Amino acid sequence: MKLLPESSGFEAINSALNIETVDASIMGRLESYSCKMVGQEKALYKRFHSFSGLSDMQALSPPQSMMEASSPHSHAKYV
Repeated sequence: MKLLPESSGFEAINSALNIETVDASIMGRLESYSCKMVGQEKALYKRFHSFSGLSDMQALSPPQSMMEASSPHSHAKYV
């Protein structure tokens, strides 16, 4: 991401976001960033994705069939 230059519209909003009272002072600021990756971010993205793949993904919990077999309520009968 890259910080974009300030615009006159943002300057007006930023001045409205600064509020002073007797008890407090609030300083607000609005900034704009580009969502396009810059060179260093692109390199990190490519390096990260070269090491991982869909085959690397694993379930974090046991299969559902094991969960049902080990449940204390799976064989309970209600009279």
